[in-house]
Amino acid sequence: MTRTRKEIWGLGEAWNDTVLWYARGVDALQKRPFTDRTSWRYLAAMHGFDEEIWRAFDYLPAGENGPPESDLLSRQCQHQTWYFLPWHRGYLAAFEAIVRDAVVKLGGPQDWAMPYWNYSDTKNPRARELPLAFAADKLPDRSPNPLKVSRRYGTDGEGTVVIRDDDALLQQAMLEPGFPGDASGGTPGFGGPETPFSHYGWMFDPPNPSGVLEDFPHNLIHGAIGGFRRGGNPNAWQDNGLMSMPDTAALDPIFWIHHCNIDRLWEVWLRRDPLHKNTTERAWLDGPVDRIFQVPRPDGTLANYTARQMLKTEDIDYIYENVSDPLGGETRLAARFRNLGLAVPARAAGRTMEETMARAAELIGANAALVRLEGRSIVTQVTMSEAGATNLAASFSASRSLAAGAPPKEPDRVFLNLENIRGANDGVIFDVYVGVPAGADPKNHPDRRAGAVALFGVSKASRAQHGHGGNGLVKVMEITHVIDSLHAGQAVDLRNLNVQFVPRQELLPSDAISIDRVSVYRQGQ
Repeated sequence: MTRTRKEIWGLGEAWNDTVLWYARGVDALQKRPFTDRTSWRYLAAMHGFDEEIWRAFDYLPAGENGPPESDLLSRQCQHQTWYFLPWHRGYLAAFEAIVRDAVVKLGGPQDWAMPYWNYSDTKNPRARELPLAFAADKLPDRSPNPLKVSRRYGTDGEGTVVIRDDDALLQQAMLEPGFPGDASGGTPGFGGPETPFSHYGWMFDPPNPSGVLEDFPHNLIHGAIGGFRRGGNPNAWQDNGLMSMPDTAALDPIFWIHHCNIDRLWEVWLRRDPLHKNTTERAWLDGPVDRIFQVPRPDGTLANYTARQMLKTEDIDYIYENVSDPLGGETRLAARFRNLGLAVPARAAGRTMEETMARAAELIGANAALVRLEGRSIVTQVTMSEAGATNLAASFSASRSLAAGAPPKEPDRVFLNLENIRGANDGVIFDVYVGVPAGADPKNHPDRRAGAVALFGVSKASRAQHGHGGNGLVKVMEITHVIDSLHAGQAVDLRNLNVQFVPRQELLPSDAISIDRVSVYRQGQ
């Protein structure tokens, strides 16, 4: 039976049948012992587990043990890797089957399917609000609501969960032309850089960046929901929301609804452009070679799976009610001309397969010293090489030329790399601006906003006892649109660029957020 996953705000009132049965299924799973592979806590531990944190948050009482290190199902999730999307698809499908089994045993419908939360829906003014059932204290029968958790702080630190419009934008992900990327400073790809098994990408030296969809909007939504509260304890993780940390995220029932939407966006990306393809590399389709992906079935037995088995949702017995293109077919080139305020040339609609292939990235600039993120605004300066700035300028100029009726081409792509980000607070989100004049308010220069960064997983990535000596996270942001705009307006010297970080909440010294190096890479088309 092929079931349909539907958008949660489109289902009607807070306690519509789909959401009410989800709550009842969650409640049933939460009552099962940790040792049961179909229990709420065991399934959450597959995404991440830290005994100290789980005990502090009362998810592991005294006298009860968590999964041993030898348990290959726990700590299995894939981040900062090209397995991010297929692994989570198999994980979601297993969870949905287990919840459905509980729902049916409670007298619910055989065709129950998880809803998804489309926080990017521009037609629904409430789309970026937390779905109502997740904030209610009680179920309709006045019993406790298992969908509400206390450690869901939002970006205001007080429990208000409203996604910012610019955190829900899909342009970066939907306009990314290729699925796989790499960790060389250029595009990490829509689906992530090629890696072996990667529970967390910071386990490698140097750390891997996330794929574009994983960072924008996946990580931003995690941080915006979980957030962190201030005061009371110098250990920042104790003030983090569940969704802010990989080791606790799946304990929040909204996690699964969020990830349904991320899974849906994979389908949207594939369908919106005929040149958007999954990689055909066998290492992705049949890998990883050093670890088998496994999930529990409703009866507790185990099922193995690979990316090859996750390519079509219909083969896993579900579809999404809406996989339409949120950008209305807009191409990278058309978006570029629109951003520059220029008429879109008639021949700007398409591109060849050759134009989608990424060339090697070239380092063309960097700042001079480590950056400490404290307070409300921090600025560093990136100095470009003379050759790098000249080549960029030439690329932008040539790509705007329509001489002799030739079709315009995309300019070189430009990427800002934030290398080895370390810190103690996973709930931090900061906006990044490039080329804002000294002393100016960045909010008055929205065209120079590169995007936002959520430090989902930074605390564990910064601990010396984990991975390669606490190398932290790497974030890659495409800033082609910003540099293109600066060049078109001749507003700044491209050889010396201010990069400004604006945290959503004031950062304290105890947050210990730092960036080893801020660098700029050029990637030719």
